[in-house]
Amino acid sequence: MPVSTASRIHIKLLVDGSEIEGAVDLPTPSHLKNPPRRALLPVLQQLTDAVVNIAEQRAADAASPISCKKGCDACCRQMVPITPTEAHFLAHLLNALDAPLAARIRDRFQNALAALDSAGLLQKLLHRHLLPPEQLAQLDRHYFSLQLPCPFLEDHACSIHQHRPLACREFLVTSDPLHCTDPGSGRVAQVELGARISHALLATEPWLPLSLVPTFTTENPEPIPTLTPPDD
Repeated sequence: MPVSTASRIHIKLLVDGSEIEGAVDLPTPSHLKNPPRRALLPVLQQLTDAVVNIAEQRAADAASPISCKKGCDACCRQMVPITPTEAHFLAHLLNALDAPLAARIRDRFQNALAALDSAGLLQKLLHRHLLPPEQLAQLDRHYFSLQLPCPFLEDHACSIHQHRPLACREFLVTSDPLHCTDPGSGRVAQVELGARISHALLATEPWLPLSLVPTFTTENPEPIPTLTPPDD
């Protein structure tokens, strides 16, 4: 029988003069040559949280503490950029949730899809790679104007907070949360981070809006890990 082994991945970064590191064990059955890419996300989440913690401390030291708190959900109505790796991670996470919660979330994904189609945004989102920067910015504003809540939003809180996307972890403000309802006002003071792990991942894969996770993962199944021949 195949024997399960584990490969430990270590990553170190120097951020604002502080060394941060993360590690994750990748359980890999011996008959699999490589695990799915989503298995790397826990270490990227660790690193992102470490970068954010440094920024939070710096903001507190400057007497500008983070104003985000549970119940603030304006940012949960933005077009959240994620990678295919994160999309498959979220799809697997959704399948593992309790059935009633998973059913509600799937309904919200369907409702969001219908709303985007009705607003004439769905085809633009599906072909966003063809749009110039100014049209992408306009698309982002139009998306926010629809006020579509993230399908994972439950009672004004993230139902998958521990496993939320990298971009969500990196979005923090020090301004009054009320300003977040109008991101184009110029009154939103977003926290500067010493590094953005989400950008590093986005540099290796094309992005897609979180609201299209079921559509994308259905049309683009996760690659099956390569099998290694058994020992003679």
